Amino acid sequence: MTILYKVEGKEFSKDSVFPHKNVLCSVSARNIVAFSALQSAIFPASHGGDAGDGSLPGAGLGVGASNSHVYVCDIVTPWEYYKVCSSKSLISVLQWSPNGEQLLLGYVGGRVEIWQPRNQSINLWVLQYYATVPSEDIIEAQFFHNGKGVIFNALKKDHTYYAEKFERVEQQRPTLSGFGGVASEGCVLLTSSGLLAAFSLPAIQKTSAAGGTADGPAHEVVELTPALHSIGISRSFIEHCSMTPSPSGALSIAFSCGWQQQLVQCFKVSLSLEGELGLEQHLAIKSESQTSIFLGPLDGRRISHLKWTRIANEDVIFIAYACPDGAGSQLEQWTLTRRHQSVHALLQGGGGANNKPNEFVQSESWEQVGKVQLNASLADISVTRLSVSTPDFCQVYAILQDNSVQVLEPNSMKQLNHTQFDKLSGASGGIKFVSGDLTPSSQMLLIFDSHAQLYAMQAPLLKQGGSGLLLLEYCIVTGCDASDVLLLNLGNLEALVEKLTDNFTRQPSFVRHFYYANFLALKSNICRVQQQEFDNLIILHAISTTFKSLLRPSDLGFQDKGPADNLAIKLAESIPDVDTVMLNLDAKDFTVEPVMLQSLQQLIQWVTDLALNMLHRLPEEVMKTKLSGKRPSYDISRDIVAISSLRELLVMIRIWGLLNTQCLPVYTKTMDNIDVLVILFRLLTRLAQNPAEPDEMLLDECSLLSKQLLIPQPTKFNPTTLLSAQGFAAVKSGQLQFTSLEEPTCLQDMETEEVVFASSVKDGVSNLQLGARPSHIRRCARCGFVFVNNASKVAKTSALKAWFSKWLHCHCGGFWKQVH
Repeated sequence: MTILYKVEGKEFSKDSVFPHKNVLCSVSARNIVAFSALQSAIFPASHGGDAGDGSLPGAGLGVGASNSHVYVCDIVTPWEYYKVCSSKSLISVLQWSPNGEQLLLGYVGGRVEIWQPRNQSINLWVLQYYATVPSEDIIEAQFFHNGKGVIFNALKKDHTYYAEKFERVEQQRPTLSGFGGVASEGCVLLTSSGLLAAFSLPAIQKTSAAGGTADGPAHEVVELTPALHSIGISRSFIEHCSMTPSPSGALSIAFSCGWQQQLVQCFKVSLSLEGELGLEQHLAIKSESQTSIFLGPLDGRRISHLKWTRIANEDVIFIAYACPDGAGSQLEQWTLTRRHQSVHALLQGGGGANNKPNEFVQSESWEQVGKVQLNASLADISVTRLSVSTPDFCQVYAILQDNSVQVLEPNSMKQLNHTQFDKLSGASGGIKFVSGDLTPSSQMLLIFDSHAQLYAMQAPLLKQGGSGLLLLEYCIVTGCDASDVLLLNLGNLEALVEKLTDNFTRQPSFVRHFYYANFLALKSNICRVQQQEFDNLIILHAISTTFKSLLRPSDLGFQDKGPADNLAIKLAESIPDVDTVMLNLDAKDFTVEPVMLQSLQQLIQWVTDLALNMLHRLPEEVMKTKLSGKRPSYDISRDIVAISSLRELLVMIRIWGLLNTQCLPVYTKTMDNIDVLVILFRLLTRLAQNPAEPDEMLLDECSLLSKQLLIPQPTKFNPTTLLSAQGFAAVKSGQLQFTSLEEPTCLQDMETEEVVFASSVKDGVSNLQLGARPSHIRRCARCGFVFVNNASKVAKTSALKAWFSKWLHCHCGGFWKQVH
């Protein structure tokens, strides 16, 4: 297994007030890493987010202030991290919500906070909810499971249809079901004295918290009251514990007490709503004792880690021991087995409706199936995060304190791989691994050391070649971020994108429509690595759906098809003249209020600009293909879907121009009698007849466009990330070293063309020039796409409001970043 990169942290002061260097980490479904550090990072004021309740003023600036600090970073830009909050209390739990939108922080002292990025901006975090369990230390927390899951089965990679490849987990139930069986959102906490606390998040609050502008009114923080319940009959001091959702909807909890080292107790905790529906309902917690694990004599060993997980529908607990006198550690795997126990004839009796005797009764017991001796103390355990169908696709990662990682096979506990990082030495100041976590598709293992430095290593599923395509499709179906899969497959992306597109076009139309946004986001990330322009197709698709949603049929009684369908049928006849097409349509179907049309002028301008640029570049692209003999994997001028979409939009723009001339696109022409829309429509119709091999006449006409009018230059966004052509070259060259908060020069894009307005920033969403130094903008942290902060203030018409609401997230799946 290869080490991908290391991020050296020079910011964190090396002397912490706390005796133990406590670094927690967690990776979200969107591949954002959250980590906590007790050292203080020296941050410029612009980096810090809003400080949490009880934070010190200027805590982000003082060195060695006795605080817990929480930061987040993206795995494709690991050198850049952003502060979430600071607190005087010691942080003990760090957990992402299943969708990667909320971050739960649990502290020693009983406070729990849920943070969320404001306006989806990764560098601006706001406290949304908090709850307190006074005088308790929170040691474990879990968000409610939503009852949804997809099984990853690598044996089905040759199937065509997604429905056959990816089976949904049928028997999984949500942790808490509301009215109509809908999954509720909330959290379950366990404290060190054995007290369970649970609260559900109010559904109405979420929408208001997400809204508001960057400098708008701050939303109020909501205090939640948790329901409390003791996990056992009596309370006791819990040293180690682990919590995982079970298929029945209950939570499985295993813990070991300080005074009973040889016993690992297991409980099943279920939640329900009690009270009359419609009136005030409250949470009720029910805790049931399950079969426990009784360990043999420990001979001076102490339990150091517990991890309860599910591998291929089996309950598994990993128990790690610290051996005395620093003799390394031991890791054991225990599996829950269910057996039929025969019942003595005297006790059988007549059971059930048929009065048949009960010959068997089901019993459960934990069995030790494997154990391994590790030659260093264990820092953390990670298990494959995918819901796998068989144990073959699962691996156990033992992160050791001698800065090495051992990959083990479940059940047999056989060592599959051993990777050694920088060796421990006196010179390194005793930096050792503290914690780690896997990315959502389990392709990368991210590890933090005691100085909060990040290491990333490849963790591919062994025994299984060619699963890259299956993992990308798994990310499309589940909605997880695929950056980790792309980082490890940078070499063979061309073959992957071809197969991916081919497979996607074979799906039934309703499946394609359902997953289209996820597919486009993934493909845009792949095309960015290959330096190809794909984002235009996404914006074109968004504009097309927005414009078509404005159309209303004039007579509802006689129409089985909408105006957009009628337009598509007319355009299939390949009539080259836009006015002839317009006369064959019912103009009343395309009537929109003139005020609304004027507000859409910038989007109309964008559509015609795209058509112009595409046709203008066509002769050059054809020439390049002929000379190199190699075709790019994606080119918008060869995409029949994009060409058809443009032709439809040009007809609509032509009709709307008769209703309100103010909405028409504006160009600098060499002659007054040039009608841009007519020329564009004619050329696109001819291109649509044979996009793969355009004829010579068409290419000649396209090359004349630049003589007839001034063609606007498209804007390019080239941020520095690992998912770029430069990143591919760097990853291939071997292990990368980054320094935190310093942009690596080896990844920066050097090719900048001198263009008019080169220093000007252009808003990609509303197609407006913002000037050289706009005061507040949001730029996507991954693709560099720009969006105005106060877009909701600009939007006056309902059509524009609908348009801006499509851009809560960036189209590539990344978070926004506030830039001042």
